[in-house]
Amino acid sequence: MLQFPLPPVPSDASLPIERLNPRIYQQLCTWLDREGRSWELLDFAMAKVNPGGYITHQRDCTSAQLFSKFSRLKCTIGILAYFLESCHMFEPLYLLKDRVPVEIVNQLPEESLVKTNTMVKLDCEVTGFPKPTFQWFFNDTPMTSDGAMLNPLVIHNFSSSDVGYYRCEITQRCRDGSFQTISTISSKVILENCAPYVVTEPQDCRIEAGETLELKCRIDGHPIPDFQWYKDDFPLYNEVACTLQISSTTLHHSGIYRCLARNSEGKTLTREAFVEIKPSQTMLYHPGVFTDYSPPHTASMKQALLIGNWTYDSHGLRKVRADVKTLHDILYKMDFEVISLCNLGKVEILNAADRLCELLLPGAYVVVYFAGHGIHYFFDYLMPVDVKMDSDYSVRDLVDGNEIISRIQQKNPKLLVVLLDMCRTIPQQRINPRITAELPHQVPRDSRSNLVMAWATAENSNAFEMGYEQNGIFMTYLKREMEQRNILVTDMLERLKRHSKLEIPIEARDQMPVTFSSLAEPLSLDDPIDHSLVGGSLWNDCQMLAKSWLELPQKQIASVRINCNTVLIYVHFGLMDDCFSNGLKIELTVEGYEMITFQPFIYPSTLEILEVKHEMDLRKCTITIHKLQTVKEDARIFLQVVECPNERIVVHLGQPLIAKARLSTNSL
Repeated sequence: MLQFPLPPVPSDASLPIERLNPRIYQQLCTWLDREGRSWELLDFAMAKVNPGGYITHQRDCTSAQLFSKFSRLKCTIGILAYFLESCHMFEPLYLLKDRVPVEIVNQLPEESLVKTNTMVKLDCEVTGFPKPTFQWFFNDTPMTSDGAMLNPLVIHNFSSSDVGYYRCEITQRCRDGSFQTISTISSKVILENCAPYVVTEPQDCRIEAGETLELKCRIDGHPIPDFQWYKDDFPLYNEVACTLQISSTTLHHSGIYRCLARNSEGKTLTREAFVEIKPSQTMLYHPGVFTDYSPPHTASMKQALLIGNWTYDSHGLRKVRADVKTLHDILYKMDFEVISLCNLGKVEILNAADRLCELLLPGAYVVVYFAGHGIHYFFDYLMPVDVKMDSDYSVRDLVDGNEIISRIQQKNPKLLVVLLDMCRTIPQQRINPRITAELPHQVPRDSRSNLVMAWATAENSNAFEMGYEQNGIFMTYLKREMEQRNILVTDMLERLKRHSKLEIPIEARDQMPVTFSSLAEPLSLDDPIDHSLVGGSLWNDCQMLAKSWLELPQKQIASVRINCNTVLIYVHFGLMDDCFSNGLKIELTVEGYEMITFQPFIYPSTLEILEVKHEMDLRKCTITIHKLQTVKEDARIFLQVVECPNERIVVHLGQPLIAKARLSTNSL
């Protein structure tokens, strides 16, 4: 590699090479000696013009000897540049010749119509020196294929997934070390018969009433498609262009918009764009003038309890962990205080519900989510992880979901949303005759007000984990609907049912989400918090209690002796998956030693180590533990240093949920 910035090019090419700038001479020698004995090519090229006196037969010959020979033959700087160019040694040539800026000789075609399964070649012919680099883009995203940095770009077996816009960025390095980049135009490559495809999605929009609403999308296809805009899944009259424009908007124009494109080869829909029309200042100061204005609903606070159980003694679940993490992140963005817990027993689930109730003010918005195994008979029963699933377990071993709802509603929430992501089947009598005899004797209870419920599946049906999505089926669709901001809770769940009915995989047709609502007001999970309560003593007490659930130990430093060397170990703490309050991630970073391996042991035995991950190249080890809620005495983790058995680190974790840790280094 040349050392930038480069020195100025020689002013006179007729000067002998002995007059070269010493810095240029040194870089030339370094490059020629390093790049595969390139001086041999130079010597061979010069011998064709000036026969006599090869030096390539000499062993261990250097570029300095070659320059000495060139000097004896009265070689000038210009002649040396000629030979470098004839040997295509453009990098050292850049030391002797100034830059010629890159220019695009032939632009890409604006549009190409190709046949399926043919080879497509896109060539942007350029001139300039030094030789530039190329980077191809597909729909404005850098391509990562093997040929994405070559010119021309070759696409073999062109298919519908390759249809779109291509352009190339050409980058050239300047003598001062900076880079200059130019780009070709975007070239649309499309199949002769191609269904519509979305190039640019419409974006969410928030404007004041009275302003102009403009939603744009770009959808291509062949033949050219027809368009139709929809609002809340209803077609808009005469809105048949790729741009939707509404002047003098009112609050009634708020909603979900999307565009349908259709041609003879098929159809496609854009993403849903949320449009919020906010009251203008005139509305706020003169509300009687506008009949469609109403004050927004507010919550005294927002709290969520998420429980994910997946480590059952049999029939473990694969996607529950990711499902809880997904919902945790969505609710956090909606200003909820979120408490996420994993792998709880029956008493622990009920205790978590009681502790949630301790946090609640009247008028709160509350979300409760359970993901795991469960059964249903008149009511829903959540299955704790301490149940032996293949045994004759009793109803008393399960958690009555209605009991949790009853406890929370005694706190008078303004909105309670309960999401149960579990199966709702009844165990077969031949497998568990005990529970099938108990279930019919359960007494039905009245439903409560301000309650919204959603089940992953209908009664006596299964809920599935399948497909290539990160999440299970229920959370995949729930996530999509919850990301539509400011949508009413009831509308959100109705859309969840409608879309899952249309799109659910055929292997999971037995699963169909079910919803229930006793809401009397149009409420949204995005409704703001009433800040008039912020700062009150009760509100502050609840906030402090909520924060105690998420308390983490401070980062610390330990040291051990290995081979008479002091090795520092930096200890950092984080929540498991950045969300689970009863799981802890301990990150150990080593300084002062190449490789170190830890073997952890944990006390008490009710705690579990989920994962130990060593990253030797980063000198880092990450240990994940959970079930901190089971700790009734000070917990400790012992870290045995494998490379030196006489050394160990003891980290005191304290008591639940996560207390401040103390760290010590002991010799065994």
